[in-house]
Amino acid sequence: MALSHFLFMEDNSKFEKPWWRDGMIIFIKVSSYIAVPIILASLLGNFLDKKYATGNLLFYIFITFAFFATIYLIWKEMKIYKKKMDLSVETKKDNIN
Repeated sequence: MALSHFLFMEDNSKFEKPWWRDGMIIFIKVSSYIAVPIILASLLGNFLDKKYATGNLLFYIFITFAFFATIYLIWKEMKIYKKKMDLSVETKKDNIN
């Protein structure tokens, strides 16, 4: 990027992001919110179950925690996305009027 992008605001206002960018970002975030906690919980639960000989108890506890953490993270992300969409709709209405 040129130094002018950082110095002059009018250059940044001309930049248009691709139509698919927001959807792709949401997809990547939500996918990682699903995969990462489950993988980490299963590995940690399995390791601790073998270490402390607790059967599958810790595995199930960590998987349950990861499930609820995933629900919370997705809910939080969708709340932020909805707020952005509402602002986008309001600015489009203001530009029409």
